[in-house]
Amino acid sequence: MASACIFRKGKFDAVDFGGVEEAAVSRTLDTLFKQNFVPWKLSPRNSNFEPEDCDCDKPHIESLAIIQTGKDDSSTFKPLAGQVDESYNLTITTSGQATINAVSYIGVLHALETFTQLFYQHSEKGIYTNTAPVTITDSPKFQHRGLNMDVSRNWFPVKDILRTIDAISWNKFNRLHLHMTDSQSWPMDVPAIPELSKKGAYQKGLSYSPKDIQRIQTYGIERGVEVFIEFDMPGHTTSIAYSHPELIAVYDMQPYDGYCNEPPCGTLKLNSSAVYSFLDKLFADVLPRVSPYSSYFHTGGDEVNIQDYLFDETVKSNDTKVLQPLIQKLVDHTHGLIRKAGLSPIVWEEMALVWNLTLGGDVVVQTWQGGNAIANITANGHKVIAGDYNFWYLDCGKGQWLDFTEGDAYNHYYPFADYCSPYKSWRLMYSYDPLAGIPTENQQLVLGGEVHIWSEQTDPVNLDDMVWPRASAAGEVLWSGRQDANGNNRTQIDASPRLAEMRERMVNRGIRAGPVQMVFCTQSDATDCDKAQFCTDSRARIQILSSCHWMIEKILEHASPKLVVVAVVAILTLVKVTQWITAEWKIRSLGGHAHRVRTYLPGDVDLVARAISGTMHHKNLEVWNRFFIHPKGHRYTVEAAPAGRRCIFTAEPENIKAILATQFTDYGKGEPFHREWKDFLGDSIFVTDLDQWHASRQLIRPQFIKDRVSDLEVFEEHVQILMEQIDKTGKKWDGSQGGEIDVSDLFFRYTLDAATHFLLGRSVGSLENGDQEFAIAFGEAQRVQNIITRAGPLNPLVPRKSLYKSLKVINEFVNPYIEETLRFTPEELSTKTKTEEGYTFLHALASFTRDRTVLRDQLVAVLLAGRDTTASTLSWTFYEMARHPEVWKRLREEIIQTVGLEQPPTYSDLKNMKYLQNVMAETLRLYPVVPFNVRLALKDTTLPTGGGPDGLSPIGILKDTPIGYSSLVMQRRPDLTPSTPSPTNPSSQISVLDFVPERWQTWQPKPWNYIPFNGGPRICIGQQFALTEMGYTIVRLLQRYERIENHMQAVDGGNPCLKAEIVLQPGQGVRVGFFGKAGEKK
Repeated sequence: MASACIFRKGKFDAVDFGGVEEAAVSRTLDTLFKQNFVPWKLSPRNSNFEPEDCDCDKPHIESLAIIQTGKDDSSTFKPLAGQVDESYNLTITTSGQATINAVSYIGVLHALETFTQLFYQHSEKGIYTNTAPVTITDSPKFQHRGLNMDVSRNWFPVKDILRTIDAISWNKFNRLHLHMTDSQSWPMDVPAIPELSKKGAYQKGLSYSPKDIQRIQTYGIERGVEVFIEFDMPGHTTSIAYSHPELIAVYDMQPYDGYCNEPPCGTLKLNSSAVYSFLDKLFADVLPRVSPYSSYFHTGGDEVNIQDYLFDETVKSNDTKVLQPLIQKLVDHTHGLIRKAGLSPIVWEEMALVWNLTLGGDVVVQTWQGGNAIANITANGHKVIAGDYNFWYLDCGKGQWLDFTEGDAYNHYYPFADYCSPYKSWRLMYSYDPLAGIPTENQQLVLGGEVHIWSEQTDPVNLDDMVWPRASAAGEVLWSGRQDANGNNRTQIDASPRLAEMRERMVNRGIRAGPVQMVFCTQSDATDCDKAQFCTDSRARIQILSSCHWMIEKILEHASPKLVVVAVVAILTLVKVTQWITAEWKIRSLGGHAHRVRTYLPGDVDLVARAISGTMHHKNLEVWNRFFIHPKGHRYTVEAAPAGRRCIFTAEPENIKAILATQFTDYGKGEPFHREWKDFLGDSIFVTDLDQWHASRQLIRPQFIKDRVSDLEVFEEHVQILMEQIDKTGKKWDGSQGGEIDVSDLFFRYTLDAATHFLLGRSVGSLENGDQEFAIAFGEAQRVQNIITRAGPLNPLVPRKSLYKSLKVINEFVNPYIEETLRFTPEELSTKTKTEEGYTFLHALASFTRDRTVLRDQLVAVLLAGRDTTASTLSWTFYEMARHPEVWKRLREEIIQTVGLEQPPTYSDLKNMKYLQNVMAETLRLYPVVPFNVRLALKDTTLPTGGGPDGLSPIGILKDTPIGYSSLVMQRRPDLTPSTPSPTNPSSQISVLDFVPERWQTWQPKPWNYIPFNGGPRICIGQQFALTEMGYTIVRLLQRYERIENHMQAVDGGNPCLKAEIVLQPGQGVRVGFFGKAGEKK
C-alpha cells in the first residue's frame, strides 16, 4: 500500500458541515498535528518503518470534504437503538483528496475517528499513512455499544467521566450507562430532595450537580455518545436511608450476607405509600432534566433479596407469590413516569426472568448472568442488551466480598476470590458472542451489549487501566461482530496487533491504558506469541482423520466380512489414536505434563493396589509421600493414569491456591461426587458446585456469625456431661483416678451432642447413652459412604443395605424437628431473636427457606462437619498433650493466669490465650481436618506449576481430570516449615514432624502453606465455631484435670495411626488417664 502525507503548511479545507462536525474536525486536526505517535513498537526491531521522505513524490492530502446526506434532528442526538444510521464511507485518493460521506453526524464522527487512526507521526516532520489510496465503507453490527460505569461505590470527578467518554468514542461505542446510585452512596444532587445527596454522598462536594449532569450528557452528544442514568431499585437503595430511613427495610441489617450481596443492606419498602410519594417527587425533578439528552432511563432491579421483606412491615413475607405483584406495581409505576417524560425504560434481567414481570414492549432488558438468559428473554419478545459477567465484567478478580470475614481466614487465607473471579483478559472478552445460541429469528432483538466497570476497587487512580484496552476488545466485537463476512469467528491472533495499536494511540491521547502484549510480541509475527504449537499438532490430527475417511471409503468399495472386521479394528485404533493425539495437543497447548508417578505394571495397577492397601492399613500418608519421590529430590505435583484415566496429585501451595481460589470456577466437586453422595447429603453445600453451592453457602453462612459462634452456653452444658463421663469411665478398680479410657470416643459423642443441640435445640444424648441409635446410624452411613467414594468405578458393587437402613434412622430423627419448625409462620420466625432461648440453627434456616428437602440436606451436612471436625482435632490435641506433659503444664498455667480454675472462659478469653491458640494451630498443622481431598476440572484449564523437565512450568488440565491434593503432606513438608532451635534445648533442632506449639511464637506460615480448614471461597464455613468449641473444651478440661497420663506408647509405639476417611482421626483411639487435684477422687 502506498503512503500519503499531511503537513501543517499544506492547505487543509473542510466543507459542507455544521457545528458539531466543525468541532469534531477541529479535534481531529488537533489530534493529527499534536500527536507524537511514532509506531516503533508495532514494527520489526530497528526496521525502517517510515516513508523515506515525506516531502517528495508522496500524495499530499490537502482537503477533506464532509458530505452528510441526511438531516439531524432530536432523535439523532438522543436516539433509541437503531434510530440513527451510523454508517460512513471514507475515501483517500491519489490526488490528495479525502472525502467522508455519511447520513448522520454520528457517521461523520465515526469516519473522522477512522481517518485519525490511519495516520502516524513521522520522526522527522509531518504525519503519514501507509494506507493510501483507500476506500473504507463501514457500519456497526450492533446498535447499542456501551460501557456501564459505576459512579456510586466510588465517586469519579466529572473530568474522569469526560475522559472516559472521549475514549469510548474513539472505540466507536455509542452509549455510556452511568450506574448512578447504589447502596453505598447517592452522588447525584436532586434540587427537589436536596438531603438525598447531602446525607447520601460520601462527602460534601462528591456529588454531581444538575449542571454537571448536563455537561456530561452534552459532552457525550458532541462525541456521538448517548449518556443515560440508572437508579437501581428496589434493592441497592440503602443510600436513601441516610436521609429517609422510613422508606428502607433492613437498613444495615447484619449479617449482611443474609440480606444483600454487599453491605450496607437495604431495600425500598414495597407496599408503602410514602415510597410512591418519594418516587414521584424524585422522578418529577430528574426526568425533565435528563430527557433532552437521552432516550433511556434505567430502573435497575437486580439482586432483590426476598428475605428482606420479612422485615418490611408493609409486607412481612418472603413468599414470591406475595412479592411479585408488589414489584410489578412498583415497576409499572416508575415506568409510567419514565414514559410520560418521553423515555424508554431499561431493567436488569431479574425483572423478566426471576420475577416474571409483565414488561412493556418498549422496555429493554439488560442481561449480566450469562447462561440462557438472552435466549429466554428474546424468546419472550423482549429487546436485550448483553453483557455476560463471565466475559464482560472488567472489575472481576479484584477479590472483594466473598469470604471477606474477620479472624483467621482474613489474616491467613487469600485471595478472597469474588463471585466473578478470575480476571477477564482481553482475549476472553474478545471471545464473547452476544448472539451465541440465539435463534436467527430472534437475533434482531439483541440490540448490542455493554462492558461493565463496577467500582468496589476501581477509582480515578486506576480507572483507565481497569477499562482499557480490554473494553476495546469488546468494542470490536460490538462494532464488527464476532464473525467475519464468511461466517468464521474472528481470531484473537488477528485482533492482537489491532488492539496493540489502539492501545498505543489511546496512551498517546492521554488514556493510561494497559499493554496488550510485551513489545517483543508487538514487533514480531503474531504467531510467535499467540500460536505456538498449533500448526504441527493440528495438522497431525487432520491427517489421521483424513486417513479414517479414506479407509471407510475403501471398505465400502471392497466390502467382505473378513475385511470389515479388520477394518473396524483398524478404524477403532485410529480413532483411539486420534483421541489420544487430540488430548495430548490440548494438554501441551495449555501447559504440559507433570512428572509421572513411578509404577511397574500396565495401567498403573500397582498404584491402585498401593492406594487400596494404604487405605485399609491407614498408611495413606506413606503412599502419597512415595508419589512425590523424584530422582532429583521431591516433586510435589505428579500424575498417573490408573485404569487409563489421567489423575494429578499435588501438595504444592501454588497449585492448591489455584484449585481453591484463583481458578475457583475451573475446579469443583463434580457431578460424579454429587451423584455418589446424594443419598446421604442431597444437594447440600459439601457436594455441589458453582451457583448451587453458592446458594447453599449464602443460606448457611449467616448462622455462623460471631454472635452465634461466641454463645458458649451450649458447650458448657455438654462439657459438664463429658467430664462426668471421663470421671465415671476413668476410675480404676480401687476407685482412684487415672484409669485408661479412649477419650477420642467420648469426644465424638460429645461433639455430636453439642452439634444436635446447636442445630435442632435438642441433644441426642450419646454421651450418656453410648448405644444411641442415631449416633450408630450416623457413623455407619459415613463408613459405607466413604467406601463407595473410594471404590471408584467399582462402587456399584458396594453393598448399600446398611447405608439405606442408617439413612432411614437419620431421616426419622431429623424430620420431626423440621416439621415442628415449619409450624411457625415466617412472621413468627422473623420475630424470634438469636438470643432467645430455644432459637436454633434450624429456625434460622427456616427463615430463609421452607423447602423440607433443602432443610434436611443442609442440616445433615452441617451435622457431619460439626461432629467430625471438632472431635478429630480434640482427639489429636489430647493425643499430643499426653505425649508432651510440658505442653499440658504450660497451657494450664496460661489458663489459670487468665480465668482461674473455676470460671468458664468467655469468647474474648479464648482469643486472648495465645498459647492455647498455638496449641490448636500446631495440632491442625500436623493433623489437618481433611488430609486428602479431590477436585474435578470443570473445564479445560491449567495448574500454575509442576510441569516440564524442571517441574516449574504450567500443567495442562483437561475437563473431568481429577486433582487430588493433600494438606497433610504439604503441611509436613520440611522445605515449607523449616527447622528451628528447640525452645527447651536451643542446641538441638525441632523438625517439621515435632509437635512444638512454641514454633508459632516466632514463625508464621506463608499463605497457602497452611490450610487446615481448606481455603478460598470454599473455606470451612464453620471454622470459627469449631475453633471456639475446641478452645472452650480444652480450657474446661484443663481447669478440671491437673495432669494427663499417656497410654498410647503401648498401643502404637509412638507412631500415630493416621486414619483418613472423611476426616483425619486417630486410628487406634486416644488412650489416656486423667488426674484431678492431688487427693481428690472423682
